[in-house]
This record gives sequence, C-alpha cells and structure tokens, in this order.
Amino acid sequence: MDILSPMTTQQHSALTRHFLSHQRLWAPGLLLLWAISNVLVLATTIILEHGRDGNQLSFWQPFCWEITSIFMVLLLIPCVVYISDKWLTDLSLKKQILAHLLLTIPFSAIHVGGMVALRKLWYWVVGTRYTFGDIPYELLYEYRKDFYSYVVIAAFIFSYRFIVRRLHGEASLVGEGEQEANPEEKQPERFLVKKLGKEFLVNVNDIEWIEAAGNYANLHIGSSLYPMRTTMTKLEQALPVAKFARIHRSAIVNFNQVKTLRPLESGDYELILLDGTRLSLSRRYRNAFKALV
Repeated sequence: MDILSPMTTQQHSALTRHFLSHQRLWAPGLLLLWAISNVLVLATTIILEHGRDGNQLSFWQPFCWEITSIFMVLLLIPCVVYISDKWLTDLSLKKQILAHLLLTIPFSAIHVGGMVALRKLWYWVVGTRYTFGDIPYELLYEYRKDFYSYVVIAAFIFSYRFIVRRLHGEASLVGEGEQEANPEEKQPERFLVKKLGKEFLVNVNDIEWIEAAGNYANLHIGSSLYPMRTTMTKLEQALPVAKFARIHRSAIVNFNQVKTLRPLESGDYELILLDGTRLSLSRRYRNAFKALV
C-alpha cells in the first residue's frame, strides 16, 4: 500500500481554486509561515552555538532579537509593495533595479530603528538593559543583512505574483498586432487568454469589470481573473465605449453589470454590480459616466 499517493487532478484543481479565491489569506499566511520558521531556525541556532562555546545566554534573548527583527520586516513589506506598485512599475528595468537598490537604505534604517526600540522595551520589561553596541559598525553589519533580506522579499513578491498570473492566465487582444497597424478597424470582440500552456477565447461582453494592478490590468469574469499586461488608458481606448466606462483611475466597468448607483457623502458614488461587487465612481469620472448611461 502506498504511504504517499500523488495529488489527483480534482484535488489539484480544488487547491488552485482555493489559492486564487483567497489571496488575502494565502499571501499573509505564507509570509507568516516564513517569519515563524525564520525565527525558530535563527533563534535556536544562536542558542546551540552559545551552548557549544560554553557562553551563558538567557533562553529568551535570541527569541527577542529575532522576533523584533522579523516583526519590523513584516511591517515594512506592505510599504515596499505599495511603493513598487505606485511609482516604480512604469520605469524601465534598469531604473527599477536602481530604485530598489536605493530603497534598501531607508528600509534598513527603519528596520534597525524599530528593532532596537522594541528590544529596549522588551529588555526593560524583563528588568534589564539592551545595548546596541558600536553604532557605525552595527549599522553596517545590519545593512548587510537587510540588503539580503530586501532581495529575498523582492524575489518572493515577484515569484508569488508570477505564479498567480500563471494560474489566472494572461489575456491579450486577439489580433493585437494587426489592430495597432490598422487603428481604424473596429474594436476587438474577444481576448485571447493563455493559461498554463493552453489558449482560449473570452468575449469582451463577458468582462464584468477591470482593475489596475501595477503594470497589469485584471479582467474580472465571473469568479475568474485574467491579468493583461497593459495600461488602463490603452485598455479603455480598446473597449467599446457603448459598453464600458472608466469609473476610477484604477477601474473600468461594464454597464450591463451595474445594478445600483448610490451617492456617498464624500461626493463620490458607489456602484453595486450584479454579483454584489462594490466599486467607487470618483467625481472625476462621474459626469462622463452619467452621460454614457
């Protein structure tokens, strides 16, 4: 009897669907798993090394050092993602790499400052005092580690998003090259979706709404999401004006999917789609949207 049996196609599909449908759980869950394993490995390594060398060390100290360090890293990860998506995605690859190299400096400064403050607080609670050591040397020492940590985090984010895009599939306009050569031709009726080595067509009319995601635009169709490498402006120009409208800097909606239009106290409007999705109609696009409805 086999102790370990291979995952069936049905089990694989179910896991994939769960992964794609619960991104808000999987992404932080994987980061938390990495953080816990990192703390356990590094803290126990310090304990074992001190024990081997005959040095006395309180059991809680290595855990204090590693927990405060990883806690600050976890706080900084959303900042790195936000800055990258907000300001770096439109830059060339060389400029993106240069920007990330420069970002390692404030990343390390904030990480070390927060980490030391938390350690001083922890030590104070247990009735002792934490000393950071020779500041110039320690800052250089910590920057060396933080540089490596930043690279690992960036690689994790890139790899995670690449896997998600591969599982979702990536969309492109059918006959995109021909359309650019003949701009007067009618707007496309279908998108070509590439997913895990397979290709299939998606009708433009089936798209419910579109959201910006860095240098991608995510096409929402039912419970599926298809990333498309393009800008929202280009996509807005490619879609039928009679069926789609820009409602926000980061969103386009299919008129046929709008169920309710509700005013908000802020002056914006809230759109409720047929499936219950709630989207914001900003004041900038409000008049144009109403004129097209």
